[in-house]
Amino acid sequence: MLALALPVAGFNVPQTRQEFVKVVAAGERGTEKQTFVVERGFDQVYEVLQERSTACLDVTVKRTAYVGYTEHSSSDYNPTLRKAGAGKAEFALQVVHRPRAIGENAPPGGMYVMAADIRSLGKGRTELVVYLPTMGYKRVARSLKEWAAGENTDCPKLR
Repeated sequence: MLALALPVAGFNVPQTRQEFVKVVAAGERGTEKQTFVVERGFDQVYEVLQERSTACLDVTVKRTAYVGYTEHSSSDYNPTLRKAGAGKAEFALQVVHRPRAIGENAPPGGMYVMAADIRSLGKGRTELVVYLPTMGYKRVARSLKEWAAGENTDCPKLR
């Protein structure tokens, strides 16, 4: 299900975070689910993820290539993090590719390329369940884990 990460004509891409999580949780080809626990309280984890995802993941990557002519393209990344009840939060990362693929049917905010469920386990422990394609976003997932654990990790390079 690499269509989750790449703008390919003719693929139906998830239109909501919930649909994206459902596809990945079902084990669709080209996706994976990673679960890890950090020894930090939910509020600390939420605060650092809010700070770092805004600073590091809310970016636009511009590219120029010469392919017989000069071609300009960009990818606009849009992270969201929201509380979903007591001790629970939801993270999502969407991307808008420009120019868009022919027939692309991405939702507002762009295609979903990553999501995470964050929940308190009590006593200074928090669980993160990350949903992502198997290609292209492992560095971002690793950064989420390291930030949640309190490590001062650099921003991942987005392409």
